[in-house]
Amino acid sequence: MFDRKLSQRRLLVGIGGNIGAGKTTVTNELKRYGAKIIDADKIGWALLRRNSPHYKKLVEVFGKRILNKNGQIDHKALAERAFANKTSLKKLNRIMHPPIIKRIKKEITKNQKGLVILDAALLFTLGLNKEMDVAILVTAPERLKVKRLIESGMTKEAAKARLKLQEPDSKVWRKAGFVLENKGSLAELRRKSRALWNFFYSSRFQNLKTGS
Repeated sequence: MFDRKLSQRRLLVGIGGNIGAGKTTVTNELKRYGAKIIDADKIGWALLRRNSPHYKKLVEVFGKRILNKNGQIDHKALAERAFANKTSLKKLNRIMHPPIIKRIKKEITKNQKGLVILDAALLFTLGLNKEMDVAILVTAPERLKVKRLIESGMTKEAAKARLKLQEPDSKVWRKAGFVLENKGSLAELRRKSRALWNFFYSSRFQNLKTGS
C-alpha cells in the first residue's frame, strides 16, 4: 500500500553495479517515477571542464592524446588509457575519487525530501553504501554484461578487460541491502524497478526500516 506521508521524508538509496549490469536502467526507471538522481558519472565529467585543476592533472598523467580537437577531454580516449591496466586505473582514481565524493556529499545535503538515488558504479568500493538508507547492488551474469557492452560498441576483448578491472559482485553483495538480479528482458528489469518504487513508498518498508 502506498503511503503518501513517506513521500515527504527523504529516503537515500544508493545503486551500484558493474558496467553492463543494468544499474543505469534501474536508475532511469526510478527517475521516471519521480526520484531525484545524483549521478556520480555526470559529477565526474562536470569536474573536468577545460583547464580545471582535475582536467590539467589528467592531461599531465595521461597525455594530450585524451583530448579531442576542441581541447576537451574525450570520454572514449580517456577510458582507453585509464582502463588499460590496474596501474592506470589507480592513477585515475587517485585524481578523481576525492573530488567526486566531496561533490556527491554536497548534493546529498541539498536533497532532503523524497526518494533520492545515488547512481554510482563504485558505491560499495568507495564505501558510499554506508552513507545510504538503502544500498542496492544490480547484478547480471558476465556473459550478459559482455553482450550488452558489445551492443554498446565495445569489442568483446575490451568488454572482458573492463570487467576484469572491476570488483566482482561476489566481493560486494554482502554489503548490499538488496540485490537486484538482471538476467532477463528489459521489460522484466523495468517491472522490478517499479516494484522497488512501490516497496520504498510502502508502510511495510517503513516498518522494516524501524524494526517494528
